[in-house]
Amino acid sequence: MKTHQSHRSQKYHNRVAGRYDNMYDDPYWAFHDRLTWDHVRGFLPASTSAQVLDLGCGTGKWGLKLLKMGYPTLFVDHASGMLEQVQLKLAEWSQQSDLAGKAARGTTCLADAATLDGVPSHQFDLLLAMGDVVSICSSPAGCLAAIKRVLRPGGVAIFTVDNLLAGLDHYAEMGDVNKLIEFAATGSTQWLTKDKSEQFSLQMFSPAGISKLAAGQGLSVVSMIGKTVLPVRKNRKLYEDPHALEKMLKAESLLARDPTALARASHLQLAVRKDPSAPP
Repeated sequence: MKTHQSHRSQKYHNRVAGRYDNMYDDPYWAFHDRLTWDHVRGFLPASTSAQVLDLGCGTGKWGLKLLKMGYPTLFVDHASGMLEQVQLKLAEWSQQSDLAGKAARGTTCLADAATLDGVPSHQFDLLLAMGDVVSICSSPAGCLAAIKRVLRPGGVAIFTVDNLLAGLDHYAEMGDVNKLIEFAATGSTQWLTKDKSEQFSLQMFSPAGISKLAAGQGLSVVSMIGKTVLPVRKNRKLYEDPHALEKMLKAESLLARDPTALARASHLQLAVRKDPSAPP
């Protein structure tokens, strides 16, 4: 059943699908993407016959990268507009001799992340859920339970959530102590767009909170990083140095895995594993 939350989120993501790539085309997001990938690549399956699921795939940034590496990839999103962008890219690949075979191994599926209805169980060796899918969906616990269901025993899911600790500054700056205390207790906030019919709930998590939620769904946390610990999002002068990206990546790589530094990160990225002995 489609919830009010999922309808609002669908409406927003369908509206921005055609320009979504451009919204994140700047030096900061290039830096952010490098951090994401540096963490992901440590969990790539050894065999390219391993099945991959890109949950909340958007326009396919991560799934297409994995598909190009040879992994059969299922692209899943709750917004049909996003899947249409993926399908357009796969169609372009199919016209290129070096990519046509890989394009044929990419498939799409329209599904709600809270349930993953229509996605087969116990099939995927690796699942990515970037873009804070777990925070955005109508039921974070339901989403993690669905992720566990579709993973093979021993399979790994890598996902991001918004960091509650980083959100405290915003509520403190608002000057409303009641809203600050409520947010600190619940982590509940909203994605604020100009169109109120597109505003949807967003659940932020502390490192301990998301670890507990994952464990409650039978997923073991094997790694957690913060993104980004360095406060480099707004000051574009930092990127004027042609070597700035590599310099910042070196510093960030040390900080991102330091548990004491996670409070400074706007997002948390976790790798969780399904018990290898879990029944298929």
